[in-house]
Amino acid sequence: MPMVDKKRVALRAIRVAYEGLPPEIKSNGMRSSFALAGAVVRAFMGDRWFDRHVMPSQRKLGFVTMDESSHVSLDLSAYRLIDLAELLYNLQLVEGFDDCLDRMRQGDIEATYAELDLGRMLFWHHVLFRYVKPAGVTGADYDVDIIYPNGLHVCGDAKCKVEGTDFSARSIGYSLSKARKQLPDDQPGIVFVKIPPRWYNEPNFIKLASAEALEFLRTTRRVVSVKFYVSATVFHIGWVKIEHGFKEFSNPVTDFGDNVNWDIFHKHTNVPVSGMPAHWQRILFYPDGIPRDSQGGGPPPQ
Repeated sequence: MPMVDKKRVALRAIRVAYEGLPPEIKSNGMRSSFALAGAVVRAFMGDRWFDRHVMPSQRKLGFVTMDESSHVSLDLSAYRLIDLAELLYNLQLVEGFDDCLDRMRQGDIEATYAELDLGRMLFWHHVLFRYVKPAGVTGADYDVDIIYPNGLHVCGDAKCKVEGTDFSARSIGYSLSKARKQLPDDQPGIVFVKIPPRWYNEPNFIKLASAEALEFLRTTRRVVSVKFYVSATVFHIGWVKIEHGFKEFSNPVTDFGDNVNWDIFHKHTNVPVSGMPAHWQRILFYPDGIPRDSQGGGPPPQ
């Protein structure tokens, strides 16, 4: 697939790659999605990286390695590759993106994927931001610089709770405290916490997590907001979509103003059937994210 400087991929290149797929692949939505995603990821990351980290081998399975141990694991790993392709393509013009690519090329794949995932959440909500290169210094090692509509720059650090861990209010409190140490003393800061979807089924999750966030904010004047968010992959009869949710808490008393609303997310209306905002280019079921079978069928009934 053709590339431009700095590992950029043009929409036209994706269109050409898709049109060039063999008919037997193009007629199958998932096969064509996987083939196109592979081309996109190879374009950004290079053939050597792709063969080492994505292609099945005798080595230990990595975060984006194709897992052929069962049909379910193969489908899930294929979807993750497609999702990675979407993240790379849609976020390629964000400042600091190339530093993310460098970290991923060096093998820091899962943590970088989490940074890109936060970028998706911000991008979906039309939030201006840039990625910050890790400094390795306490108080200057946060993830993103967010620009509010009034021009104010706010430092953001993200913590991602691992999918397989059990819910613990104490672990949320620990993540909030750890993030605070990575934020500067003289600028407003936000802590983002990505929550595993299954935690929402835990008894009193919302109540306990909210209490942790509010208690944490009472102990600081420089962290202006705590934001929980979740991104859930939903499979239904060959249909794949992402459902996302969020909960924001503003600190009523800060060094940067009291009783300020620091919310940046909003509920989308008129979301396309693909489950993604219209400004997010889909690789899954390219071009519009709507699966169609070989007879030209459309999406499942809503």
